Amino acid sequence: MLNTGTKLGPYEIIAAIGAGGMGEVYRARDTRLGRDVAIKILPQHLSEDPSATQRFEREARAVSSLNHPHICTLYDVGHQDGTDFLVMEYVEGETLAKRLEKGPLATAELLRIVIEISDALDKAHRKGILHRDLKPSNIMLTKAGAKLMDFGLAKAASDGAAPALTSLTQSLNPSARSTPVTAEGTIVGTFQYMSPEQMEGKEADARSDIFSFGAVLYEMATGKRAFEGKTTASVIAAILEREPPAISSVQPMSPPALDRTVKICLAKDPDERFQSAHDVKLQLEWIRDAGSQAGVPAPVIAHRKNRERIAWIVTALLTISTALFAVGYFLRAPQPAQAIVSQIVSPANTKFAFDGRLAGPPVISPDGQRLAFAALDSDGKQRLWVRSLNATTAQPLAGTEGASFPFWSPDGHNLGFFANNKLNLIDASGGQPLTLTDAPLGRGGAWNQGGTILFTVHGGSPIYRVPASGGTPQPVTRLNHSSKETTHRWPQFLPDGKHFLFYAHSEVEQNSATYAASLDGGEPKLLVRGDSNAVYAPPGYLLFVRQGTLMAQRFDASSVRLVGDAMPLAQHAEVNAASWRENFAVSDNGILIYQVGNAVGENMQLLSFDRSGKQIGETGTPGHYSSPSLSPDGHKLAVVVGDQRTQTFDIWVYDLTRGNRTRLTFSPRFEAPAWSPDGKTIAFVSSHLYQKAADGTGNTSPLVVDNAQEVLPLFSSDGRYLIFMRKAVQPGSHFEIWAMPLFGDRKVFPVVQNQQFDVGQPALSPDGKWLAYDSLESGKPEVYVVPFLHGGGKWQISINGGRWPRWRGDGRELFYLSPNNKIVAAEISEQGTSLVFGKVAPLFQTNLPAEIAGPYDVSADGKKFVVVTQGAQQTSEPLTLVTNWPALLKKQ
Repeated sequence: MLNTGTKLGPYEIIAAIGAGGMGEVYRARDTRLGRDVAIKILPQHLSEDPSATQRFEREARAVSSLNHPHICTLYDVGHQDGTDFLVMEYVEGETLAKRLEKGPLATAELLRIVIEISDALDKAHRKGILHRDLKPSNIMLTKAGAKLMDFGLAKAASDGAAPALTSLTQSLNPSARSTPVTAEGTIVGTFQYMSPEQMEGKEADARSDIFSFGAVLYEMATGKRAFEGKTTASVIAAILEREPPAISSVQPMSPPALDRTVKICLAKDPDERFQSAHDVKLQLEWIRDAGSQAGVPAPVIAHRKNRERIAWIVTALLTISTALFAVGYFLRAPQPAQAIVSQIVSPANTKFAFDGRLAGPPVISPDGQRLAFAALDSDGKQRLWVRSLNATTAQPLAGTEGASFPFWSPDGHNLGFFANNKLNLIDASGGQPLTLTDAPLGRGGAWNQGGTILFTVHGGSPIYRVPASGGTPQPVTRLNHSSKETTHRWPQFLPDGKHFLFYAHSEVEQNSATYAASLDGGEPKLLVRGDSNAVYAPPGYLLFVRQGTLMAQRFDASSVRLVGDAMPLAQHAEVNAASWRENFAVSDNGILIYQVGNAVGENMQLLSFDRSGKQIGETGTPGHYSSPSLSPDGHKLAVVVGDQRTQTFDIWVYDLTRGNRTRLTFSPRFEAPAWSPDGKTIAFVSSHLYQKAADGTGNTSPLVVDNAQEVLPLFSSDGRYLIFMRKAVQPGSHFEIWAMPLFGDRKVFPVVQNQQFDVGQPALSPDGKWLAYDSLESGKPEVYVVPFLHGGGKWQISINGGRWPRWRGDGRELFYLSPNNKIVAAEISEQGTSLVFGKVAPLFQTNLPAEIAGPYDVSADGKKFVVVTQGAQQTSEPLTLVTNWPALLKKQ
């Protein structure tokens, strides 16, 4: 028995939750991924039994090959100090056995559960895996649906070994009460639900699971076990020789077709049963969906027979009159299906969050039944919402605060999304999110039928793959540095589940394009050039936006090639220019959803606040702003002003005393202004680093121009050095912090280097001695300080995440943004050649737009903060919903 707090690798035991047979089960905490898991342990005295160890390993192999929303997931297999253990999904809910203590289930609830379980069995059987111990205590009922637990007696169907013994996997719920009856080499399973061939010690196959499934289904419908007896022998005799009473004799209002289905499942001869779980599922779905006697209780059927005779007579008479119209009807050519266009508005008191660098378009489930999207509430908090398209309202998903870029699982039951620097999964009907892996700045994901997820780890990474059950991400694309590619993002699987699309953005505009690639590797294939991604849309098109027009072009997914010319589909389609992402989505069955209307991201304000968060001023009018930078004397403000429609970003200088402004740069794209110490010059980024007189006169002159990428310049307070972020052209390079003396040979040199993660957002102390920056070295952004040009050492300033450091003018305080966008102040003082840190306290909450560059600046006295702020809450432009969108092309 393990004690609370015991650690098995990265897993810390919380409590024991079940034990029996050869397995002890504990609830534990995965300290790496921050999630609760269930750990099942093979006791040490059994670890010495080679046959037990082999069965343990066989179970691990069997369960790990399964990936299904209604099968408990295996995360990991471990060995420590002579103890073998499995790490599995921790499932909360109650077992079916516990639920049956209250009596039989209503037909609708019963059918929902058994259809889910039959689908799970079908998936397992197709993988060659048998459950061999199916019973109510091995079925967990959760908010997200039924979960088939404990493939403890599972083994590959082709495994010729002797039958396994008692279950290695007991229920993860202490309410489980079924006790397996076994004898080594003979009986396998829990006898009340075992098939006759298992009772006789014969080899089991998929049809044995179907017998057990029938016994469970019988108990769900009647509240009684199919085979009862006062002794074990009498129960075994009942299974081998007797038929259970008909369901209708116990529950007269049950559908007659359900009685027949159970009877076939419980046939003594395996050849007389359903031959696959898929056949069982189809039968149960027919019972659920049928509108005839499949759903009519037996007593009602007799009363209908007379009415049916009358109906036949009426039908005969109607046939004559109908025939008169039939010829005319069939001579008319059938009308083609029409496209239906409608609109969807954002939920009350929210705004669709489709703009900015941490937002994403709406996404439709593959079957076209549900819509998921991110929305901002009146407090500026962003979370995921899900709306059924046959409903009038959407529901928020708890636990998705800060979520962006959602994507659907292939079965439409789950959503992937990015939040808190992680890739997360959640049931689309609600529940606790599951953290899958690190993704500091994720940029899109895709999920195929084989359980592989593609995603972008951060804004400058290639595409990675990771199993939906967890694991170590592996890259599947490589940035083409000869084409100056800076990022691969927005993956989308093609129908074969092996090939996928992705968007590659380049510093050279004409090199940005959508490519097709394969999980098997190989050179990506160029498909469509453009400043945003293209999307595959069944029944065989690529959709993309060109100059505000949504276009469609035929696409052969099997040969991965475009066919014919692009055709216009809809006007005024929006693009998220901040992340090069289209704001539309399509389903597999012809539903298209997109947004039209005003340009996104044009409702920001430049507001000034004091240390308490009280607004004390406003600069300019609402627009698109980033990177505000106060002049050394605090009288002027340089800021990037963008126009998302024309994709231009220019630097303007506001005179805060006189209230006028001057344009400093003139297209195509200028960013990150930084003042010289005397306030006469401004450095900025335009592919490389340049400078210009702050009053706008004179020419632009280069500061640093080479083959590397430089961003975010800043001057030292004495004007002798220029500090900036730099990224080399070599594959796998990361952003580092470099400097260049503005005297002598002006040769650049590194200040903070790292080959494994990006470092950036440099901020130099007023005395030029200390450099603050943020880094992802801990797995999330944190603020650090190192000496500049003297001494050694490194100090972490933030505790639970931080970015965008800024110094007070006297160097006694360092400000930064917390993960929830609060401005935090950290007291700092020098002690010899070291730093001493005092109180760290939040000052006030900001309302930043979704991820923008350099969102704030602070005056030298630390009393005034200029913050780019999301404008007052407004109703979003509605989404346009098109059913049967290909019909729009026929109108061209």
